[in-house]
Amino acid sequence: MLLRSLLLVLATLAISAPAAARQSAPAAAPSIVEDRGVPWLADRALGTPPWLSVSGSVQTRFESMSNRLRRGETGSNQGFFNRVLTEFTLRDRFLELNAELIDARIFGEPDDATPTTGQVDTVDLLQGYVAGTFTDTFEDADQLRVLAGRHTIDLGSRRLIARNIYRNTINAFTGVNALWTGPGGAEVGAFATLPVYRRPGNGEFERLDDGDLEFDVEEPTVRFWGLHARRPDAFLGGELDAYYLGLFEADAPGLQTRDRRLATFGARLHRAPARGEFHYELETAWQTGGSKLSSAPTATDELTHQAYMHVAHVGYTFDHDTKPRLEALFEMTSGDRDPGDGRNERFDALYGAPRGDLGPTGLFRAIARVNLVSPGVRLVMRPVPEVEVLLMQRFNYLASDRDAWSNGYQDPTGRSGSHIGNLSELRVRYDIVPKGLRFEVGAAYHAAGTFAETAPDAMSPNDALFGYVQTTFWF
Repeated sequence: MLLRSLLLVLATLAISAPAAARQSAPAAAPSIVEDRGVPWLADRALGTPPWLSVSGSVQTRFESMSNRLRRGETGSNQGFFNRVLTEFTLRDRFLELNAELIDARIFGEPDDATPTTGQVDTVDLLQGYVAGTFTDTFEDADQLRVLAGRHTIDLGSRRLIARNIYRNTINAFTGVNALWTGPGGAEVGAFATLPVYRRPGNGEFERLDDGDLEFDVEEPTVRFWGLHARRPDAFLGGELDAYYLGLFEADAPGLQTRDRRLATFGARLHRAPARGEFHYELETAWQTGGSKLSSAPTATDELTHQAYMHVAHVGYTFDHDTKPRLEALFEMTSGDRDPGDGRNERFDALYGAPRGDLGPTGLFRAIARVNLVSPGVRLVMRPVPEVEVLLMQRFNYLASDRDAWSNGYQDPTGRSGSHIGNLSELRVRYDIVPKGLRFEVGAAYHAAGTFAETAPDAMSPNDALFGYVQTTFWF
């Protein structure tokens, strides 16, 4: 209730802020409207003062899939996804009060489809926090930002923690988050949070399908925390990130978990693309602890958890007006080598987003960051400044042929081989109004490999074609 009351407090402050508070903002400070540089803004339409920002986005997408790839599902699927975000922010010299609402829904799915909390989050508080930003805290020209409340997190490559962009709903966390930035750009951060669980839950398919309203909640039995640091210009012309992430969860009334007690240690060295230069990204993460293979009440055995993730990208941006960027890709995330050895070696991607590396999610989501070996190649170019074209080809294999594909199919004997299939993706983005209105169209084709064709209860047909059309309006 405390978090939801922030919205009411914000509205009250916006209407009745005293004159003294309005005059407290520094006269030389640029307005939020000027900083954002967006052609059409709610701020301008409403005539808000510099200390108040009103913004948001409307994202609408139609997806269609010729053949469902998840175990137990057959036939085609399609649906309209709609997500509306509305954000209110009050700022003065040091303090910030924020409230962001989300309304995410899906329409038009077939009767035999099962909506999930990855698709539906009806009218809820996505963010509600108070933050303070302080300078010269530990040394001259440094900055310390401390945030308390419900908020979203983007960390590093976004493979393990992300504010979702493509997915219709967005991960949120409630707690404390602090980031120190040194005068040379080095960063050190820490957070301690409770993950937010979207309600109704995944088991309440009818309520999700009807868009029933139930406020999202935090469970004290699930805790997520971390430490991270970034050093610019570490070596080889790149930045170095290092992180530790901890997750502890236990069952609660209405919540069944896999009792994960995970510690994830990782590092990432990367150099951003630049015209006429090579760039690269190398990331590795190791997980230890304990977990169960399933959240089902019948899964009582806690297994020793030992898993890893390795990512390597190398690319070159050609010195041409179209800025063509060609990249060689490789990703490996561990799978369980022996289902009966008392260990769980399936890598857990925690709260990350696979979209950037592994193709579309939504109704498609053929590939996830678990039990995977995936080399590939990607080409990105801009034929004109407003248009971006992406072509990607990935060749996907099971890291362990005895473990399950992320969509549920498994051959414990390993006789079905390891080749999941080949994924081809095309995506075109057109910024009709830069930073204001974007049109996007994409297609992905999954050509089944040996495993997808011969695993027990394998799909038939085995290939799948997916397409989507999306518009995003920012205000």
